[in-house]
Amino acid sequence: MKAKLVTYRTEKLNKSEKSKLSKKLYGYTDKSHHGKYVYEREGLLDEIKHIKIYKNTFIVPIENWAPIKEELKKRKVNIKTWGIILLENISENESK
Repeated sequence: MKAKLVTYRTEKLNKSEKSKLSKKLYGYTDKSHHGKYVYEREGLLDEIKHIKIYKNTFIVPIENWAPIKEELKKRKVNIKTWGIILLENISENESK
């Protein structure tokens, strides 16, 4: 399976922009009315099988790279990618 190993750096972003990017990619838990209501907001990577390697580093299938790339470029982060070949498909338990 063809995939992309992606790493990105956010040191040029302010705290607010870093938070927005993280929420957009990884999703977040939204609580309202003093925690009475809890909502899980999905991010881009919740919809895509992926392997999270480390903070700001993950592997995604090549066919799912375009929307993630678009979001990272929109936020003007420093992106580095490597094309890789996975010998096995990304399974569900690895994607969280």
